[in-house]
Amino acid sequence: LRPTTRSSSWRESSLASHLIKFSRMSQPAKPACPNFSSGPCAKRPGFSPAEAYKDAPFGRSHRAPVGMAKIRESMALTKEILKIPKDYLVAMVPASDTGAVEMMMWQLLGPRGVTVCHWESFGSGWMTDAEKQLKLPKLRSLKGEYGQLPDLGSIDWNDDVVFTYNGTTSGVRVPNTNWIPDNRAGLTICDATSAAFAMDIDWSKIDVLTYSWQKCLGGEGAHGMLVISPRTVERLESFKSNRPMPKIFRLTKNGKLDKSIFNGSVINTPSMTCFEDYLDALKWAKGVGGLDGLIKRSMRNLEVIQKFCASHPWMSFLAKDPATISNTSVCLTISDLDKGQVKTLIALLERNKVAYDIGAYRDAPAGLRIWCGPTVETKDVVALMEWIDYAHDKVKAGTIKKMKIIVTDGLAPAAIKMLQNAGHEVVKKKLSKEELLAGALAEWDAIVIRSATKINAAVLKATAAAPNSKLRLVARAGVGVDNVDLKAASAAGVMVVNSPLSATNSVVELALAHLLSQARQIPRADRAMRQGKWLKNELTGHELAGKNLGFIGFGRIGQGLGRVAKAIGMNIHVYDPFLPQAVVDGFGATRHETPADVFRACTHITIHAFLSPQTKNMVNTDLIGLMPGVAPDGTKCGNHIVNCGRGGIIDEVAAAAALKAGKLTSLALDVFEKEPCGQTPLLEAERFQGTPHIGASTIEAQNRVGAEIANAVLAALDGAPPPGNLVNKDVQPKFAAPKARM
Repeated sequence: LRPTTRSSSWRESSLASHLIKFSRMSQPAKPACPNFSSGPCAKRPGFSPAEAYKDAPFGRSHRAPVGMAKIRESMALTKEILKIPKDYLVAMVPASDTGAVEMMMWQLLGPRGVTVCHWESFGSGWMTDAEKQLKLPKLRSLKGEYGQLPDLGSIDWNDDVVFTYNGTTSGVRVPNTNWIPDNRAGLTICDATSAAFAMDIDWSKIDVLTYSWQKCLGGEGAHGMLVISPRTVERLESFKSNRPMPKIFRLTKNGKLDKSIFNGSVINTPSMTCFEDYLDALKWAKGVGGLDGLIKRSMRNLEVIQKFCASHPWMSFLAKDPATISNTSVCLTISDLDKGQVKTLIALLERNKVAYDIGAYRDAPAGLRIWCGPTVETKDVVALMEWIDYAHDKVKAGTIKKMKIIVTDGLAPAAIKMLQNAGHEVVKKKLSKEELLAGALAEWDAIVIRSATKINAAVLKATAAAPNSKLRLVARAGVGVDNVDLKAASAAGVMVVNSPLSATNSVVELALAHLLSQARQIPRADRAMRQGKWLKNELTGHELAGKNLGFIGFGRIGQGLGRVAKAIGMNIHVYDPFLPQAVVDGFGATRHETPADVFRACTHITIHAFLSPQTKNMVNTDLIGLMPGVAPDGTKCGNHIVNCGRGGIIDEVAAAAALKAGKLTSLALDVFEKEPCGQTPLLEAERFQGTPHIGASTIEAQNRVGAEIANAVLAALDGAPPPGNLVNKDVQPKFAAPKARM
C-alpha cells in the first residue's frame, strides 16, 4: 500500500527548512499553545469564546427556527468542506464518535459476514462489540500489531468491513482506500474520528463514516457525526434486526429512513453551544482553504517531526511503514530511554507548560503521542521538538534524576500518583523519633509531612551529619510549619515548602461550625438526648447576628471566615499587625492595636495566628478576663472562643479554669498544645467542645492539599520552588538546580 499521489504535493507545502533547525539551546522557547492532546484537541488558532459564541442561541430550543437553522448550516458546511457527494446524507448523532460507530454496527451488521480490521485500541473496541455484545456468528478478526496494518488484501468483500481510517492510539493510518473494491458486496463502516478534516477520503469507497467534533477541528465533545451512502440507506430499510434498539440508535421509522434526522432534526437534545462552536470551527476551516488547506496545515506539522526524526536517531515513528504514518496522532518511540525515563521527560514538559497530554496511550508501547492536526500551529510543533531534544539530553545524561520521597503522615493518593508519574520513587512510611534522630532522612531527597512528624534542629543536624546525606526538601502538606525548625533547615540548605491555599475553605467551615455550635449549645443538647433528657427549656442559645467577632490574625482563613460572619450580621474586629489597612477597610472592620483591645470589645473570639514565642500561651487568664460577656445589642450571650489555628496559643489550663469559673462560657478547639491531647482538664468542662485537628480533613481539602504540595515538591526538586510555597526564603539550597532537576 502506498499513499495517493496527492501526498507529495502536501509535502511541498511544508515549512521552509531554515525554520526547522533543532539546536540544543540552554532552554528553548516554549510553544505559544502547549495543547497537543489527541482528544479533546487544541482549539483553532485565535479562538475566543466571546467571539465564537456571540451569536449562539442560548436558552433557545433546537427545534426553534434559529436552532434548526444553525444545525442545517453546520451540516451544509460539513458536506461542502469534506467534499461529500450530494447523494450522501449527514447527521449529528448522540454520544460522540463512539455512539456513531455503535449505532451503525447495531443497525447494519447481521445479514452478511463481518470483518473487523483493527490495529490499535479503538478498533479493537469495535471487535469486542462485534464479538461480545452483538455476538455475530460470521465474524473475522483481522488484527495488526501496534505500528502495523493487518493484511488488508486478504479481506473477503462479501463481508461487511469495519475499520478505523487512522489509528489514534498507534499513529498508523491507511495510506489510501485503493484496497476497497468498487464492486464490493458488503458495506464499509469507517471510524474516521482522527482523519476527517485532515486526510483525503475517497467517498466512493465509504458507506458509513463517523467522526467527532473534538479532534481535527478542536471542537467540543459528546456529539458524533454520521455520513451515510445510498447503499447504507438501502441496508437500513431492508435489514430488520431482532436485537433491541435504544432510541438514540434508531434511524428508521416504520421501516423507512427517518430523513428528518438528516435535515436538521436530531435524535435527542443537543448542546447549541457545541453546535455554535462547531460552526465557528467550520467557518475557520473554510477560511484557511477548506479541506486542502486543513490537510496542508497538518502535513506541515508532520513534516517538522519527520525532519526531527531524520536527524535524531533515538526517536522514530511507531508506524513501521512510512506510508502509514499518521499526520494527526503522531506516535513516537524513544530508543535510548527506558519507560521510567520517558515518563520523566513527559512530566518535565508538562511541569514547564511546554506540552500537555503527550504520553503514549495506556495500551500502546511507551513513547510520545503528539497531536499534529490542523488546529495546531507549525511554529508550536517546532518549539515542542526543540524542548523534547533539550529534555531528552537532560534525562539521558542523568541531570534529571529520579528522586526518593518519603511520605510519613499521609497524602492523597492522587498526589502520590503525581509524584510517581514524574518519575520519582515515593514510599509511605512512618519514622519514629529515634529513627529521625539517628539520621534516617539522609537517604531521602524529600520528606512530605503533616503536623505529626517533627523536623527539629536535632533531626536536621543528624541528617546532615550522615554520610552522603541527600535531604534537600521538607514539604509540609498544610499551612503551619511550627513543627519544622526553619532556621536549622536554612542553615542545612534544606528548602521548606507548604501548601497555604488548599485547606482554607474547609478550616473556615469548621470554625463557623464551632461558632454556631457554641451559640446553640449543640454538643450539650446531643449529650443530654443520649442520656434520655429533654432539655428544651434549659438550652436557650443566642444568635450570632449583631455580636462582635474578634479575629487574632486575619489572613486567608480569617478573611474567609470574616466574609461568612459578616454575611450573617456579625461585627468584625481585627488584630493583625501585618495586615494592609485596605483589607480592613474592605471588610468595614474595626482594627485594634493590641489583642487586649480585641478581647475587651468582643464576646466571640476566633484564633488564626501562627504559633511563635510571641503567641505562645497568649490567650491566658488576663485576656479572657477582659471579655465583656454582653453584646452591643444588650444580649447577655457570654464569652466564647474558637481556635482552629495553632495549638499552644491558648493556655489550656487557664482556659479550663475560666470555664469552671464561668468567666468563659464556651471554648471550642480543633488544635491543642500537645496532640493527641490525652486527658486534659478541658474534657471535664461541660461547655468545652473539641475536634481532633480536623480542620483540613475534608475530601476536597485533602485532594487540593495533595495537588498543591505535589506541585510544590516537583518545582522545588527542579530547583525552582514557587514563591507562594517556599517558607524559608533565605535558604541557599544544598543542591543547585543543575545537580538536581531541571
